Amino acid sequence: MQKIKNYFYFKTLLTVLIFIPCFILGQITSPTLISNSGGSFANNTIIMDFSIGELAVQTLQNNEILTQGFHQEVLKIGTLINELEILTKIYPNPTSKLLFIELKKESDGDILMYDIKGKLVLQDKFQNQKIKQLDISTFSPGNYLLHINIANKNSVFKIEKFK
Repeated sequence: MQKIKNYFYFKTLLTVLIFIPCFILGQITSPTLISNSGGSFANNTIIMDFSIGELAVQTLQNNEILTQGFHQEVLKIGTLINELEILTKIYPNPTSKLLFIELKKESDGDILMYDIKGKLVLQDKFQNQKIKQLDISTFSPGNYLLHINIANKNSVFKIEKFK
């Protein structure tokens, strides 16, 4: 009987010494964000860790945790196009056969048309012209990107070709 009593006390002591501290310490550990993007901010009153697309969490001075939803940094997108200033009319769009490009004044420039996969399907030039006619009747139906380059100014237009 004494062995059973000793075993019970040993089991109770083991539970108290191992599991209770783990439970208590697990409750007071502040949340930590592990991420490959984002950052951390801290001052005298708050500590804030954040990640793009992850929850933003603040720990206040009195150890209260404030969750603010998803945090997204400012997204900056750059482009290689210098200007988008060519005054142009393109008609009809959508079209099945002919496409007309009308400029504000007679100009010299390049015309490039790409399919949706980025393959060059048409290359032409403005040569002191105000209106250019393009025959796209042999193109497959779908969307195309028309690039017009005049005097280091570029414009891109979406053209829809149907049957």
